[in-house]
Amino acid sequence: MTDTAVTKPRGPYAKTAKVRERILDAGVGAFSETGYHATTIKEIAERAGISERGLVHHFPNKAELLGAILERRESQNQGIVVEKAGLAALLEMLEVVSSDRQTPGLVELHTIISAEAASPDHPGHEHYRFRYDMIRLFATQSFAAVRAAGLLESRLSDEELGASFVALSDGLQLQWLYNSDSVDPATLLRRFLQSVIPSTP
Repeated sequence: MTDTAVTKPRGPYAKTAKVRERILDAGVGAFSETGYHATTIKEIAERAGISERGLVHHFPNKAELLGAILERRESQNQGIVVEKAGLAALLEMLEVVSSDRQTPGLVELHTIISAEAASPDHPGHEHYRFRYDMIRLFATQSFAAVRAAGLLESRLSDEELGASFVALSDGLQLQWLYNSDSVDPATLLRRFLQSVIPSTP
C-alpha cells in the first residue's frame, strides 16, 4: 500500500469532522438561547449553514445532537480535571470554572439544559443526574482528604461541603451570566475554600 493510498481518506474525513463541529457549535448557540424543547433541527441546520438532510446525516435526531454536545463539553473539562486528591483536586475544579469564562455560550447551555433536564423525560436527564452525582462525590472525597490531613476548619460534614461547593459553583456561574462585571465565580469559590481551608493559596 502506497503512502498516497493511506492519506487519501484524510480529506473527506477532515471535511466531515469540520461539518460535525460546525453542527455542534450551532447546537450550542441554539440550545443556549431557547433551550432544548423550543429549538428545532431546521434552526440548527440554518445556523450551521447546511440542509436539514445534511444535519440528520450526522445526527439522526435532536436528542443525539444534544448528547454529542454534552459529551464534548465533559471531554473538554476532563482535560483540565486530572487525578488529584484533596485541596489540589478542589483547585482543579476552580480551573474548570475559570476556563468557562472563555466560553459563555457553553455556560448558558449548561445553565438552561441542566434546569430543563430535571424532568425525567428530558433526553439530558440521566446525563445530568450522573454528572451531579459524580461531581458531588468528587468534591466530597476531596474535602474528606483535606479533613484527614488536618487542614479543614468547618462544622459541615464532607458531604455537606461537597454539595455546597457544587451548588455555589453553579449559582455563581448563573449570576455571572446576568452580570459578568460584578461576579467572578472562580475568585469567590477560592474565597469559600479559604474560609474552610485556610491553607488555600
